[in-house]
Amino acid sequence: MQLRKILRLSDEERRLLARPAFVAAGIFAAIAIAVISGVANPLDTVLVFDLRHSHPWTDDFFKILESPGQRRFVYPFAIVLSFVLTYRRRDLLPTITAVSALLFTNAVTGVMKILTLRGFPRRTGDPSVFNTNFGDLADLGAFPSGHATNVAAASTLLVLAAYSARPKYRWLATPITVVTAIACVITFISSWLRDTHWVTDLVAGFALGVCTTIVATLWALHLPDHWRHPELAGRPRLIVFTVGVLSLAAIFMFAANSFLSHSGTSFIMVAAVLGFIARQSQQGIKRAVARRGDDSSAL
Repeated sequence: MQLRKILRLSDEERRLLARPAFVAAGIFAAIAIAVISGVANPLDTVLVFDLRHSHPWTDDFFKILESPGQRRFVYPFAIVLSFVLTYRRRDLLPTITAVSALLFTNAVTGVMKILTLRGFPRRTGDPSVFNTNFGDLADLGAFPSGHATNVAAASTLLVLAAYSARPKYRWLATPITVVTAIACVITFISSWLRDTHWVTDLVAGFALGVCTTIVATLWALHLPDHWRHPELAGRPRLIVFTVGVLSLAAIFMFAANSFLSHSGTSFIMVAAVLGFIARQSQQGIKRAVARRGDDSSAL
């Protein structure tokens, strides 16, 4: 059976893809510094809305509208869609990219929540960080917004998939981009109006979701062929891969938020992801050196 050609990017295309990640990382870092230093607190306090008390019906309404930012909805959807793309393309890249991006995004978000300990506006009304006056961690961890990072990560994955589609489906890229942008705006406005998060939490969350997703995508594009071609991966590896991915989808759908974003699980996930990336990078360097040696001997 002839192996289908899989997607590869040139060095220039990789650099072009990395630019939005650098911009998003810069935005996140600037907001994080403003939040930690307290500079953003007056602005966040001024922009708080209290509609849930003046108009109680709006709370349930905006809660429905911000549902795209809830992990139990958007993560399983993104994973199932990546499975469909993997099947159609006969390339494991869509699923690997989706799973690694969502894992990394969720883990980094959880670590930042624990490190900053910022109160939620609807629970504490205090935008300061390192707030230890509240014993329950569920009342803290507002920065960055998990709603924003979730919808930003899923939207980035959809846009990347749309622009890398086959030519006959490429026309869908613009409508998909518009729809995902609308979903992000609705999530932002809903979370803001019902006091789920401070405004800086939401902006930082969107920036972080874009950055971590692009970083995971660039890493996945460096994987060797036997990680991506189903024919080269072999049936045992594919079975383990499928069971693992479906298990992650179930965990994201049913696990409590405190387990995934407000506990040491986040630190373990970040360490595991970075360790795996480091290992794969080391192996990639060894392969590149070996190829260079072979080319030199051939000359």
